[in-house]
Amino acid sequence: MPGEDPLLVPTDTGPTLLWKGLYFYPQQGPIEYARRKARVFSPRPRSLLFVPSVGLGHGLAELLEQLPENCAILCAEAHQEVMAIALTRGLPRDPRLVIVRTDDPAELAAALAGLGINNFRRVMEVPLCTGYRLAPELYERFRSRLEEEIRRYWQNRLTLIALGSLQVRNIISNLALIPHAEDFSALSTALPVVVAGAGPSLDETIPALCELRKRFLLVAVDTALPALMAEGIVPDVVVALEAQIANLQDFLPARDDSIALACDLSSHPSINRLFPGRLFFFSSRFAELRLFDRLARIGLLPAPFPALGSVGVAAVHAGLRIARGEVYLTGLDFSFPASRTHAHGAPSHLAMLIGGSRMRPVGHDSFLSVAARALVQAPDKRGGRVATDRVLKSYRDILLDEVKGQGDRVRDIGPLGLDLGVASISRARFEEGLCRVPAASSTRLLIDPGRRFSTGTMRGFLMKEKALLEKAMDSARQAAATGFVSQECRALLAEVDYAWVHFPDEMLLDAPDRSFLARVGVAAGYYANRIGRIESIL
Repeated sequence: MPGEDPLLVPTDTGPTLLWKGLYFYPQQGPIEYARRKARVFSPRPRSLLFVPSVGLGHGLAELLEQLPENCAILCAEAHQEVMAIALTRGLPRDPRLVIVRTDDPAELAAALAGLGINNFRRVMEVPLCTGYRLAPELYERFRSRLEEEIRRYWQNRLTLIALGSLQVRNIISNLALIPHAEDFSALSTALPVVVAGAGPSLDETIPALCELRKRFLLVAVDTALPALMAEGIVPDVVVALEAQIANLQDFLPARDDSIALACDLSSHPSINRLFPGRLFFFSSRFAELRLFDRLARIGLLPAPFPALGSVGVAAVHAGLRIARGEVYLTGLDFSFPASRTHAHGAPSHLAMLIGGSRMRPVGHDSFLSVAARALVQAPDKRGGRVATDRVLKSYRDILLDEVKGQGDRVRDIGPLGLDLGVASISRARFEEGLCRVPAASSTRLLIDPGRRFSTGTMRGFLMKEKALLEKAMDSARQAAATGFVSQECRALLAEVDYAWVHFPDEMLLDAPDRSFLARVGVAAGYYANRIGRIESIL
């Protein structure tokens, strides 16, 4: 029957393609149609040109001719039948052109990474044929995934510029705490685990948490701690991820000596020092630094976590690793239900209560905070719509990957917010499930005593790291003064990459300029002095 397979239709001015009742190009002048679309397109510098459906490849050569510097073309074809015909016609070969046959957005993201995601600032769509109409939703997902990958890269890059130096300083300061702490991998439990975020839905589940407290292990994000403590609920584990000191208010005065703190190696040491004897480190690589590799080789790098960005997602990851059985989620809304940002009792809520007046009613600050954001509407768990923003929505998407493949092991008991990709259950079903679990004794959290770090090994590492930084400092300063960068200098710069990871300029190790070298010399000297102070107190 016509339409079952793509049909190559010859015309006086070149072939077009007919499939499923759709002509990919007009029957009059098909080649010139695509070429004209390519010629009139004006791409901006540092753009990724997304071509949905390869068709017969018409116009790709002309689009390459129009390509400005630092641009590339990524063409996606969702149908093998179309791709097979296009390959027999011959397609342009150019390092700036990548053609992917896939129906998986993840493969397109991998192709983007291969092109060098740092080269692009935006995605510009250039449909050279109408083949995308055979699967419009899929091609839209392709484009959205590419835009999200580029947006996330630059968001992370800007975060690294703003906070990279602070995160490195925190790591160095936390090295003094590691010999007195334990590895996160030492933690486990035989009980079900409840992971509590600080979203508004936490308020809805607090009565059930109070009633069944002895039947589960509670892992809470740092911002949820005061809200839980105000209700007499003491978490077993609190997860801290924040590099800045702002989250210190989550722990003052809401703290209990029985709480274990699971903290990132780059989290703020002022918080970590509040938990002597109950400190469990993990490490997420906010950048690919050789410092992490050196720590790992000598057994000083704590349990690796993915770089998740959100403390809520990190808490879920922690809960999944601690638990042997069921994991329940609450307070992870990733949205602003009823223009609320946090649960009652969270620091932002308390500040709003304290600052309330006749001219500034309670709730006003929360409303203004939400209104100031670039909001989008997204489906919620109850079939309605809820306000969120792109950052929170991206964190929810990361959470979807975390819980993928967990089956019925993970369930959501929070009634508000975005869908988390797991089964939502009612309070009654939650209580029914936990009532079958025997009440725990005083020991809910099991700790493997063999997961400690060596003080002697840490001293040796700090001594070598200080010497490396001093050598890199001298080499960078000499190169900046003479203008000659030796191969040894380049190797040293690569080894102490954490000294310049936060620099806003894009650095090329094969040709660093004098400004860059001078700044690296200053930064390396600063970190050498800082490590020297840490070494002296161990």
